[in-house]
Amino acid sequence: MNNRPHAEVEILAAPAIRVAVGDERQMIAEALAALVDTMPGFTVTAVLAGEASLSAIAAEPPDLVLAGVDAGSGAGFGLVRSIRAVTPELQIVIVADALRPEMVRFVFEQRLGGLLLTDMSARDIATSLDEVAHGRAVLPVGWQRMLADEQDDPLESLSERQLEVLRLLADGCSYEQIGTRLFITLNTVKFHVRSIFERLGVDNRMAAARVFAERSVTTQGGRRTAF
Repeated sequence: MNNRPHAEVEILAAPAIRVAVGDERQMIAEALAALVDTMPGFTVTAVLAGEASLSAIAAEPPDLVLAGVDAGSGAGFGLVRSIRAVTPELQIVIVADALRPEMVRFVFEQRLGGLLLTDMSARDIATSLDEVAHGRAVLPVGWQRMLADEQDDPLESLSERQLEVLRLLADGCSYEQIGTRLFITLNTVKFHVRSIFERLGVDNRMAAARVFAERSVTTQGGRRTAF
């Protein structure tokens, strides 16, 4: 028989969700880390500003990674691929300025935990990260319709920068010439070309140029021009 008048019950708080924050752009990486630091129930374990910092994940494994990406410049995609290669089972969530088809496809291609948008509130981001930490994927409303709509015209799935790259590619420019004209690096050109081929369902520049010639859009009804 227990002679203590009352058994003390210890209530343990749920452990904080450990988040590593990454972005190839140092300033964005630090801004994302500062945001996560403001969210109750989360703690930042590392700030990844490039592939050289991936060792931080091995030193202190997080519960998930929040990585910034930019479809326009290609920033962040390489970092996410590197993280996935090093830690295949780690949950990764990407955050971007806008919902684009290539973002959604990237989520499925890399088996990511989800996609968040920068216009979400800190509370909504916290809720979404909690969902991912507990094994549930998150995607913005409208992603299914976006993927369905782009099937009508593959050029509509390309960003303005990708259209510029495609136009120069169709003109016969080399990757180096494209980089010089658009003031982007050779690796960024290669990233855009790979994405363009995937979007158009082709595997070489001649096929891409053919699609461009046959299905270039004009500025009618609010649609953009590729010329």
